[in-house]
Amino acid sequence: MFTKRRSSLAGFIILAVGLVGFSALLLLKSETQRTEKRFSEYVQNISGIVRKQLDTNEAVLAGFSAFLQAVDQSDTDATARYAAAVLSAYPHIYMLEAARAVPIGEQAAFEDLLRRTWRPDFELKDFPSLTHQPAQPQVYLSETWPVLFMYPLLPESSSIYGVRLETVAYLSYALARTHSSQKPVVSPVFSMYEGGSAYILMQSVSRPEQARENTRPNFFGSTMVSLLLIKTSALQDAVNYANVDPLVSVSAVLKTAAGSESNVFTTEIKQAGILDRLLLPALADRVEITSSSQPMTLLFERQLRLGDILTAETLIILAVLAGAFVLMPVVLIRHFKAIERAEIELERSAYLATHDVLTQLPNRYLFADRFDQALSNWTLSGTAFAVLLIDLDHFKDINDKHGHEVGDQVLKAVANRMLQVTRSCDTVARYGGDEFVILITDLINPESAEQYAERVLETIAQTVATSAGELTLSCSIGVSLCPNHGQSLSSLLKAADQAMYGVKQLGRKGVAMTESPET
Repeated sequence: MFTKRRSSLAGFIILAVGLVGFSALLLLKSETQRTEKRFSEYVQNISGIVRKQLDTNEAVLAGFSAFLQAVDQSDTDATARYAAAVLSAYPHIYMLEAARAVPIGEQAAFEDLLRRTWRPDFELKDFPSLTHQPAQPQVYLSETWPVLFMYPLLPESSSIYGVRLETVAYLSYALARTHSSQKPVVSPVFSMYEGGSAYILMQSVSRPEQARENTRPNFFGSTMVSLLLIKTSALQDAVNYANVDPLVSVSAVLKTAAGSESNVFTTEIKQAGILDRLLLPALADRVEITSSSQPMTLLFERQLRLGDILTAETLIILAVLAGAFVLMPVVLIRHFKAIERAEIELERSAYLATHDVLTQLPNRYLFADRFDQALSNWTLSGTAFAVLLIDLDHFKDINDKHGHEVGDQVLKAVANRMLQVTRSCDTVARYGGDEFVILITDLINPESAEQYAERVLETIAQTVATSAGELTLSCSIGVSLCPNHGQSLSSLLKAADQAMYGVKQLGRKGVAMTESPET
């Protein structure tokens, strides 16, 4: 029974610990999902900001191109005012520029016109010569495309006036594409002459030929390109400004007109710890912004940290669960131990209520219960049984001469001897003082009861070793049979007592069967 209970206890402990562990896992999973949701919202927010800026770039370029179609060919003042208004409204745009087509055969005349009407030092320049860099492959066109307008005019970029766009390697292909497309064309990301990195969005602009006046500079001809110079840092600043989670790494990749990819920016974050990478997942997302002119891919990465999951509220709940994790097995063990102690005490109380404390033999109450069982068996099957009443001869003398301690030793020895000569189906009980009673069940014939009594007589008659030395014993036994001498415990005990009294009168140390049945 105790083994079964301990198995139940182990099962309850495992179940309790499992429930606590499962609750902790659910809590951590909930916190992880909440972080993943925030990450998803963050991705949508940043993607929306980038998409809005790209759409704004297209709108600004379209407006600037429309303005160039209407402005007078020499009116750079009006163009500068327009550009100033645009940049004031959209500060993320670094510069507006314009270049016009000049036929190859008219380069010298064009150079001479601008020297006379605009700047005496004006000249057409090749970009590699200006930057002292080796020439790179370019697309050769039937005209040259000098830069003639820039806003704002910065000291570090003033030398860009007159630079042929087709000699700038990273703009050559995009410039060629503007002839075959009315849509804006984007360049790769490049390092600017004045520092930093940027990309250019350009669009072809065409308008009817206007009458020329050799006394006025011809900045804007009939074929032009409008250019929007966008610093990559402006886009990154917009992302950083909206960045509510500095642990998210954002990378932007621009797909150029040539089909190549350019890295626009990558935000720097603090590297996650080893435990973070081992225990927690890394979140990642990819957003394709399908802009017609600036197709861009945004890559988001976020390594979850323990700090994301183990918030103050989560730690409190985990502490409570940890306490339950420790206390629950302790409480269960104490509870089951209390049950075991109670059952042991109950068994002990039940044992003491039905057994003799000294000899550990059944007492008269348990003997009565066994008698009822034997009587019920006789009623059903007709199997006879016998009651033997044993009284030790001169036991009072032993107590008086050697003391009750020696008397107790004798009683214990007698009890053990009677158990040795009886069967397991029989019941040996101490009925009180030096009187014992034996219930012999399943008797084949009446003579068997007397034989059992003789064996009991012989085994008790052997000497008993005590602390006072070896003592010689004898006893008187009376035997009664059911149903011959009665069908109740009291009648059978009375019959056996009468038989035993007869043995006492004859000098003790003997066995006597009840002579006549009870009427």
